[in-house]
Amino acid sequence: MKTSRLTLRRTATTVIFTCSVLISAKLGAQDTSAAALRWWHHVTVLADDSMKGRRVGTEDYLKAAHYVADQFASAGLQPGGTDGYYQTVRLSEAHLVPDGSSVLLSHGAEIDTLHAAPAIKPSTVPEAHGQMVFVGYGLNLPGAHDDLAGVDLHGKVAVYLNRMPEGLNATMFAHGRASRWRELQRLGAVAAIAIADPPKEGTARRPGRPGGRPVTGLADDPADRGILVNILGDSAGPIFAGSGHTYSELAALSDAHQTLPTINLIPTFSAKLQIDRTPLESPNVVGILRGSDPVLSKQYVIVSAHLDHLGVGRPVNGDSIYNGAMDNASGIATLIETAREFHDRKVQPHRSIIFLAVTGEEEGELGSAYFALHPTVPATGIVADLNTDMYLPIIPLTGVFVYGWDESDLGNDVLPVLKKLGLANLPDPEPEQVRFIRSDQYSFIQRGIPALAFKAGYTKDSPEMKVVSEWLANRYHKPSDDLAQPVNLQTAVKFDSMYFDIVNAIADRPTRPAWYKTSVFATIPRPGSN
Repeated sequence: MKTSRLTLRRTATTVIFTCSVLISAKLGAQDTSAAALRWWHHVTVLADDSMKGRRVGTEDYLKAAHYVADQFASAGLQPGGTDGYYQTVRLSEAHLVPDGSSVLLSHGAEIDTLHAAPAIKPSTVPEAHGQMVFVGYGLNLPGAHDDLAGVDLHGKVAVYLNRMPEGLNATMFAHGRASRWRELQRLGAVAAIAIADPPKEGTARRPGRPGGRPVTGLADDPADRGILVNILGDSAGPIFAGSGHTYSELAALSDAHQTLPTINLIPTFSAKLQIDRTPLESPNVVGILRGSDPVLSKQYVIVSAHLDHLGVGRPVNGDSIYNGAMDNASGIATLIETAREFHDRKVQPHRSIIFLAVTGEEEGELGSAYFALHPTVPATGIVADLNTDMYLPIIPLTGVFVYGWDESDLGNDVLPVLKKLGLANLPDPEPEQVRFIRSDQYSFIQRGIPALAFKAGYTKDSPEMKVVSEWLANRYHKPSDDLAQPVNLQTAVKFDSMYFDIVNAIADRPTRPAWYKTSVFATIPRPGSN
């Protein structure tokens, strides 16, 4: 069920007091300490079938949000939303109407229809016009690869090869791809054409006919309003007409790892899109622990985790509820327990801490993106984000993955905590997955805010890696991510203890966190810096 007008009424939440029964029946002999029972209780409430998978924009998600707000209140957090503990996130579903949409190229008296697939979002504008300029790979990665230095894109249409150059490490590669279109818009482009390689013989052609499934996104995203269209290289001829260059020539230069030229193109781009939009709302839940230092309390450390999951979907083995126990009721349980630890131990950090349960992660980190764009505290005061998403307490905790520890000096706060607890800072055995930019922390990274993300760690080809790999194959985004799966409560309790110490250390550090100058993220403007 979708809601176009959010009613934040108090909804009766089914409270489940059967933790010890579940532990003995489903989890075997485990840690039954008060901390373990509390953490598991939060998971059982949020991942119970009665929550129906907590899909964004549903009453079921609202029930989960009310539960988290109640827990924040009981932990002594101050309301930090726009309506008590809630920050309404204004979303929309957008659907392109192909028959009412067109992408044209004008070259003198000639007009060509470009066979393009617009990549729409709810904030996409209905029209864009401008002169085109070819900008290589369309990347702005200072110190690594920069196609845009000295190029005036204001009011222009950027055309680029939808490839990546050689020589980038995994983080730069992934960040460059993920940020390319937003960066082109930041530099003034009103539209862009991404030219993909033609499919190999015998493979399906992509992109296909425009239209397709609706896209959920922010109703108004000032950083993402231009029109991005995707075409295949064998349809790119009209774009380069009269320029003295061809797509084949430029692709060959790329294949040979040669520098791609900047080319002012002759045809004029014109796009008109008919987009049907359906409004949708869903709240973030925000609680604040005020800092004790008169100066540092005006700075905020965000501790985040996503509350939503996939709702009710295609049945698998007769089960259609995608409960999301590990993804990410586990992270919300840790978020709640971290707040409670500050309360119960009467710890007063120097900086203020925002405990942020975000919506819409499964739709593309929408709730965190909304908070990053519309923070409920002064944007210039946000100094860091620490995020947990599906940290997988299903293996013994001997080490952790601290994504981003070597990108900013936040690592200096984390490593002593790990050493004290006898935990290893483990290298990710799958760096090509680039998990640092694949969850809600990336919304803050894109605003220039240093961030970290955490998961239970393992070494390459270890039994623990096999357990996690099997989980990803058999339970990730499936109904079997439920309360019946094996969970290691000792790992959850140990992780929570580590997490509290890390949050407290960062909240008390004397200096504002900063990216290392060598980090690809160091050049992203922070709020208030431009």
